[in-house]
Amino acid sequence: MDKSSKNKNSALEACRAGINLISNHPLFMPMWRSVYTHFDDKHQYVSSKGWLTVSPRGHFYFNAQRRLTPVQWARMIAQALVALGFGLVQQRSPQQLWELAALKTVTLFCDELKISPLPEELQSFGLLDQSNADTEAQFRQWVVDGCPDILYQWHHLYCGGLSSWYCQLEQSQTRSYHSTNWGDLFVEGITQSVQQALEVAGGYQSADNKNRTLTPAQRARRQLIDTYPLLGALAAGFELVEDIRLCGQYDIRVAAIDVGAQKIWMNPAAALKQGECLFVFAHELLHAGLNHASRRRGRDPYLWNVACDFAINGWLMQMQIGTPPSLGLLYDSQFDNASCEEIYDHLAQDIRKARKLVTLRGNVGDGDILGEDQGSIFTNAEEYCRRALSQGLERCLYGSARTTLPAGLIEEIRSLSQPPIPWDVRLAEWFDEHFPPLEYHRSYAHPSRRQSATPNIPRPSLAKPSEEMRLSRVFGVLLDTSGSMNIQLLGKALGAIASYALAHDVQQVRFICCDAQAYDKGWVMPEQLLYRFALEGRGGTVLQPGINLLSQLSKRGEFPAQGPILIITDGGCEQYIDIQMEHAWLLPEGHRLPFIPRGEVFTLR
Repeated sequence: MDKSSKNKNSALEACRAGINLISNHPLFMPMWRSVYTHFDDKHQYVSSKGWLTVSPRGHFYFNAQRRLTPVQWARMIAQALVALGFGLVQQRSPQQLWELAALKTVTLFCDELKISPLPEELQSFGLLDQSNADTEAQFRQWVVDGCPDILYQWHHLYCGGLSSWYCQLEQSQTRSYHSTNWGDLFVEGITQSVQQALEVAGGYQSADNKNRTLTPAQRARRQLIDTYPLLGALAAGFELVEDIRLCGQYDIRVAAIDVGAQKIWMNPAAALKQGECLFVFAHELLHAGLNHASRRRGRDPYLWNVACDFAINGWLMQMQIGTPPSLGLLYDSQFDNASCEEIYDHLAQDIRKARKLVTLRGNVGDGDILGEDQGSIFTNAEEYCRRALSQGLERCLYGSARTTLPAGLIEEIRSLSQPPIPWDVRLAEWFDEHFPPLEYHRSYAHPSRRQSATPNIPRPSLAKPSEEMRLSRVFGVLLDTSGSMNIQLLGKALGAIASYALAHDVQQVRFICCDAQAYDKGWVMPEQLLYRFALEGRGGTVLQPGINLLSQLSKRGEFPAQGPILIITDGGCEQYIDIQMEHAWLLPEGHRLPFIPRGEVFTLR
């Protein structure tokens, strides 16, 4: 074999290697299956100085005698495929300006995707700016204003001395029954490429296109995302953790969920099959989507978890999602279509028996709902889960993939989707209840008025409420001034209290600051709370001294015996507080009291 033959073969091998790179690229794979490749050794369509030409019907003519690296060949082929996908391989007048505009578009596109470099001859120009990336707009601008001469030189070099890097344009004018829709194939490639990128980011596929062996739980998660619109978005938002060591540390024998951390633990040692994993994964997702952690509201945690399990398992069996695990689960047909609250009330009649039931966590006395159930992180996570489940319900009921869902589950999701009454509206209703509008009455005590039609008949005048009645419109404010209280929330709460007090003709407010001890600020006019107001405290949190101080004031006649009192705190207080007066609580969103309150609780957002 002589030297020229050896060089020719090496150039051809590099060209074939570049073709192989593109044919296996997820972005171009759908398009390449419809491409026809030709090696134009006689230079019928591509010049001896050019690299390739492309036709509207997908015929590629290569000059395999040009020496390029495989990645440079891949870049040249990619530019031609992008031009096909964008519909730029067409005949326009003037043709040279149109091809320049198309080349600018595809070059910038491939640069953004970082698809290997161009040949050195084309890199040396560096002429393309980012302005007017739209092909049609750039073409019209150059037709009107003209194109720089150096771009004509770049086009001449790109075409290898020919007038065009397109070929067989006249044949594209004749319609063919089997014409290829390059745009649809390009969109398919983009979708496929994005999906692969997500799988690589999620760890389900390596960057070299080698699929990782998925566990049954991972396959169940993907099945939920792909085929169950009700739970698909919710499943995508939770991380699946399969770590025997962590499951042993948290004492999880089968599965559990932490809504705040947005993690679902599944113990591989349970050896669940894919259908069982599907059932268990959907079970844990419904715990999150139906906000079972925050709906407990003072109930026994384990008994509430058991009641929620009965409700969820009944719905999943009606929906036929997966297979109930052979290890056993909580299910009773008498609880079909019953709410969690109704099931809890039934179980509470025999607590000793109910406490022996086992949740999917696998241990007696341990629920499968883990983590903190308060704080802004938890609140935001629950809001996301509630919204994702609600959107999934809309897709199921009104989308093309309509399914049959249990009536009880539909009602529960819809009830959770209703926006709650804003805290300031509820606070206004509380003020209306304790401070009804003052009623003006008619009286003859003041100078009477007379009408000109009947001057001999005295008329009663409109009298204001008595001073005693007006002065009795007072209430107490017990403000937690410990170090854990947020200053912005304090200002927001005090501003709302002051505005409502003024609107309801409240004369004065007995203001008590309290951290580890009580500080009596005396009677305060409501409008004073709207401006700069000095607080005391910023230590620990003990609210009972403040309650005792108000009780002592009521016994001395300095404060109404029945209150009312508005207590502002973040919930980080003692386990028991003795309050005999009418009262209400104002807490930041995501915080809870460590006991079951008797008064109303307003959530400050």
